[in-house]
Amino acid sequence: MKSPVKPRLMRILLDGELHSEIDLATGVGFTKVATIRKWIESFQTTGFIERSRSESATGYVCRIITTKETVLKIYNHPEFRALRPDIRNAPWFCSVFTQPFNGLPEDMPLLIDAMVRASHTFFETISLYDTPEKIRETYHPALVVNQLSGISDPVFNDLCLYYQIFLHAVIRDIKYGGLGEGFAKLLNSSQKTLERRYADYIAPMKKKARSGSHP
Repeated sequence: MKSPVKPRLMRILLDGELHSEIDLATGVGFTKVATIRKWIESFQTTGFIERSRSESATGYVCRIITTKETVLKIYNHPEFRALRPDIRNAPWFCSVFTQPFNGLPEDMPLLIDAMVRASHTFFETISLYDTPEKIRETYHPALVVNQLSGISDPVFNDLCLYYQIFLHAVIRDIKYGGLGEGFAKLLNSSQKTLERRYADYIAPMKKKARSGSHP
């Protein structure tokens, strides 16, 4: 059953912490647990939360389940669409979805983390792939210009891929919705990172060319 209480209740649970049922009740504006019990039980039945007896007080405590499958079910639930920016910015969220990308060099894991938080479409794209290798396989055609230019720097190529995925994601989100705060600043900083990386890459070649022109 659709209810305006459900999103308010889920917003509290998004911190990933244990919450007593009375704290959940007062958090959404009620004074009695009985008032929200049917919604808590519906969350438990659908597998959104784990619920157990409190060890330090009377009653029950609840916590959101943060497995990838459960979070996607919550994220895609029609009643929680307005919570998507909050879900993507939950403190535990990116570790669930971006952990496979933590092995990428330099600051790229932080960049991908920020892009996930800023764009619904970028997050949807990233959530489809288990490894950076699969991203490279799928979006390899986007690097044709780099290949024709003779660019072989793997970090620069990865930066290009994620920048292009993010750029197209932002364009789609502008039309259909799904942007978080700071997306424009992130686009600008990503572009500048690409420019710096490219300048560092070609600097030795320029130096070698200048040296070769003066025997």
